[in-house]
Amino acid sequence: MANNHPLQNVLKTAADEAPGDKVSFGDLLDLWEDRTFGPIFTILGLLIVLPPLGAIPGLPLVIGMVLVLFAFQMMVGSTHVWVPETVEKLSVSKKKVRKADEKAKGVLQEIDSWVTHRLSWAISQPARQIAAGVVMMLGLTLIPLEMVPFAVAVPGLAITMIGLAIFARDGLLMLLALGLSLAAFGVVGVAFLA
Repeated sequence: MANNHPLQNVLKTAADEAPGDKVSFGDLLDLWEDRTFGPIFTILGLLIVLPPLGAIPGLPLVIGMVLVLFAFQMMVGSTHVWVPETVEKLSVSKKKVRKADEKAKGVLQEIDSWVTHRLSWAISQPARQIAAGVVMMLGLTLIPLEMVPFAVAVPGLAITMIGLAIFARDGLLMLLALGLSLAAFGVVGVAFLA
C-alpha cells in the first residue's frame, strides 16, 4: 500500500492477496504488519463516536475494556496484535469484502486526502508506546463517562484519530490526537467535578 494512500485500497488489497475464497481476520493482521493496532483502535473508537452506537448501554464499558487489553499489548512493545486463534480464523467471503470496498471507497479516499506519512518521529515505536498508554487511559475513561450522555464521543474521537495516525503513519495527526486526548481528560474532570 502506498504511503500517500494508506486507506484507499486496504479492502481491495485484502481481497486480492488473501489465499482462498475468504478473507480472515488473521489475513488482515498479516496485511497490516506493524500497523495492526491502528485499524483496531480506529474501528473501536468509531463504534463509540457514531450515533446511536455510543449511547447503547454497556457498549462503552465493553469497548473500554477491549481497548485497555489491546493498548497494553502495544504499550509493552508488541508490534502485532495478539488475538485468540478462533478470532484470527473469523472470515468473510472475498465477494463481500469487494462489495464493502466499493461502498467505502469514497469515504476512504476523502480521509486519504487529509492524511499522509509525515513527522515520522511522532509515530516512532517509542511515540506509539506513549500513545498506547494514552489509549489505555482513554479506554478507562469510557467506563464512567457512559453515565453522561454523549460524553464518550470526545475520547472516542481521540482514540479513532490515534488509530488512524498509526495506520497512516501520520505523525501530525498523532500530535493532534494527543492534544484532543488532553481535552478528553478535561471532559472527564468537568463531568465528575461539576
